[in-house]
Amino acid sequence: MAIDYEYRRVVHHGGRTFRATTTMADIFAAHARDIIARGDTELVPLLHSSGVDLLLIGPGSGFSITVVETSTARP
Repeated sequence: MAIDYEYRRVVHHGGRTFRATTTMADIFAAHARDIIARGDTELVPLLHSSGVDLLLIGPGSGFSITVVETSTARP
């Protein structure tokens, strides 16, 4: 039986986009910000809708996270 996750965040990194749950995006962002604050460079795992990727995070790398807007209105 498949589990239906709500992918409500989009992580943008290196010209790519990844759909992630709010929890996974928050964990990724916290880890990435800590690495950048220390001036280090590391591979940070991101669990997303298509699997897992290791994203290179360092002082010169950028990433952003956007919220997926959904509507519950019915026509």
